[in-house]
Amino acid sequence: MWKRRSVLATGAALSIGTGLASGGAGAAEVDVDELPDPDRDPGPDEDWPSHRGDPGHARYVADGHEFDEGALEAAWSVEGAGGDPVAVADETVYASTDDGVVALDAADGTVVWANADVDASDPSVAGETVFVTGDEIVALDRSDGSVRWKSDFDPEAGIIWQTVAYGGVYAVVDGTLYALEADDGSVRWKKESVGSDDDEHEFVAATAAANGAIYSVTSEGPIALEPETGVELWRTRGFPASWTSAIYATSTAVGYDASGSREVGLHDAQTGESVDIGYGQIAFGEEIHVGGGDYGYSGSSINGDEYSWSLDVMYTYGQAVISGETVLVYFTRDGGPPDPEWRDYDEELVALNKYDGSVKWALSRDEAPVGSIRAISGETIYVEHDGDLVALREETDTDDQPDESDENDTDGGNDEGDDQQDGEDNSNTGEDECPCPDDDPADDNGGSGSDDSGTGSDDSGSGKDDDGSSGDNGESVDDDDGDIVNGTAGNGDAGNETDAGNETDAGNETDAENDTDADNVPGFTTGAGLLGGTLGLEWLRRKAGTDESTDVNEPSE
Repeated sequence: MWKRRSVLATGAALSIGTGLASGGAGAAEVDVDELPDPDRDPGPDEDWPSHRGDPGHARYVADGHEFDEGALEAAWSVEGAGGDPVAVADETVYASTDDGVVALDAADGTVVWANADVDASDPSVAGETVFVTGDEIVALDRSDGSVRWKSDFDPEAGIIWQTVAYGGVYAVVDGTLYALEADDGSVRWKKESVGSDDDEHEFVAATAAANGAIYSVTSEGPIALEPETGVELWRTRGFPASWTSAIYATSTAVGYDASGSREVGLHDAQTGESVDIGYGQIAFGEEIHVGGGDYGYSGSSINGDEYSWSLDVMYTYGQAVISGETVLVYFTRDGGPPDPEWRDYDEELVALNKYDGSVKWALSRDEAPVGSIRAISGETIYVEHDGDLVALREETDTDDQPDESDENDTDGGNDEGDDQQDGEDNSNTGEDECPCPDDDPADDNGGSGSDDSGTGSDDSGSGKDDDGSSGDNGESVDDDDGDIVNGTAGNGDAGNETDAGNETDAGNETDAENDTDADNVPGFTTGAGLLGGTLGLEWLRRKAGTDESTDVNEPSE
């Protein structure tokens, strides 16, 4: 391990090894002896301001909402917006579609703005700007989506994704790590490699930000750099990495996907020392990392052995989000024996206790339009379902909703189905008309304490990682109608789950002309596409009062 922590640096040009740190950051002093420092938050103060959570990309919401017993329903859905990661900030969702970049109102999914001229994904929000990555890094004005600036890399190998933190935009382009000024895109500093002339190591991974540091991976292993100057804080040897798309960081640990392996090396975020080995599609917070291989899904302590559990879901995968004390993951089948009777949780959104792995609840595609998790913000889970972006929220109290039959009611509101406006109890009819869900949806999905095996059966195996490798991008799968459709993915995107659900299933759509409730659905319009000036919300699912209408959420048989 190498450390360089005894330098007082300014924004002036610095030569570090064979890398170059060039100025533009101003004259503020940075004491690298104090870094990494877990008290230096990269911000902003949002649950999911970047494409994989916060700028650390570890898919971790520290104080995340504890969702109630799987009682989720679709609040809204936007066609074609679920194929890539999203960011959520100030009650606005930023997403990409085949037609460009859009900003959506988080309350109802209506379009705030759309830019059809930008082909990019992986949004990150900071200040008044949203940053996206395509062939170049593009900075968009958050108020109207107009382009503020665009990088000029002309990369041969593409840009994996950008990280926005500490006033800068960080990305690896053709083996070189760049730090750009967030305000105007000018180069703050760049590093072409680290090491010596006889032992140079280029950068092979994207970037992550935490603890007042920028983390990346070279062909030698992980590295931590000071954001303003590029001064090296530590670097160490780790898993061989000729190419890897993903790196994750929290105040506790840094992890990255090893090339050609389902293993994830975990290193201490402050020192770089190796602390543990995780498994494919990892997510982790301050205490626990979770992930899965061919032979199970497991959780373990990052340091020590206080927590250790496994879930028997062979050949079933999904990249989780740790929200508060719960692990939320959408499991899908990938390989293994065909349709075994013992397969649990295939195509189900499952909530696990992060400390022991016990199942809190499970929700299948037959019950709701669930899919791979794109974001968790506030009391909403955003998922990909058949290529669409769906906002899932806990069921509302439908007793407060007006009864359509009361529109012409002139008898003083004494019908049996009337809302109880005056506090009187008129429910003595002997019938329970509450449209509430089952008290325990997990009962139908095999959720029980028996999943807490604690056997540690987390052998990684050699199966395909549907989230952590570029091999998943563009994979063809059969949709429900037997057609071949192509999965969608971003630029070398480790977080783009292609869990057999990224196909747009035309068979699941119901023509708006046939939807008798279409006129009553907020934001629902027919005709024009998402970026044509009108919003094509496919449906706004409300379980109460829709029993007799066509349910466009149900998957085709």
